[in-house]
Amino acid sequence: MLVLSIALLIAFAYILGSVPFGLVIAKVFYRVDIRQHGSGNIGATNCLRTLGPIAGFLVLTADVLKAMIPILIAQAVLSDSPDIVPLMSVIVGLSAVIGHSYSIFLGFSGGKGMATASGIILALWPWAAPILVGIWLLVIALTRYVSLASIIVALTLPVLVAILYPSTVYIAFSLLVGLVVVYRHRSNISRLLAGTELKMGEKSMEAD
Repeated sequence: MLVLSIALLIAFAYILGSVPFGLVIAKVFYRVDIRQHGSGNIGATNCLRTLGPIAGFLVLTADVLKAMIPILIAQAVLSDSPDIVPLMSVIVGLSAVIGHSYSIFLGFSGGKGMATASGIILALWPWAAPILVGIWLLVIALTRYVSLASIIVALTLPVLVAILYPSTVYIAFSLLVGLVVVYRHRSNISRLLAGTELKMGEKSMEAD
């Protein structure tokens, strides 16, 4: 029964993570395919740039909850087996991030995963969240590059977890999450190095 519960939790997290809320919200409320506008990405940043702050906020919230909800459900369902809760929490969270980045509904493509990774941080490492938000805002204020801010936060995450939550499982997982997010930003890294990356407030019809 425990094995079945674990399998169902992982599957649920992946499927929920796979739901392209940016695409859904853009089509339902704005009658556009967000993949054909702005950077072409389905995430909150492109929705903000292309459709405005309300759309950006809705997509951001939905993508954060993709990870938070499965983790909280896993912690409740597995409460009778406390020894495996930390490990299963990180596995479920990672499943949500993988689902977001490699969605079964989008031919195993998807978003960059930063917002969904933020849901993991809020659920597992809440004391790290305000520090990371502060770093993210500071980098944006100084550079106006959302992608650079996300990359720096992803690299900072395992350092903060090692300091605030010194668990081998959590440190290893935070490092993995950080690497996944950085990998998903590899095209942004190329554009940052080339000086062609979009800054906050700029719009482009070029594909991301």
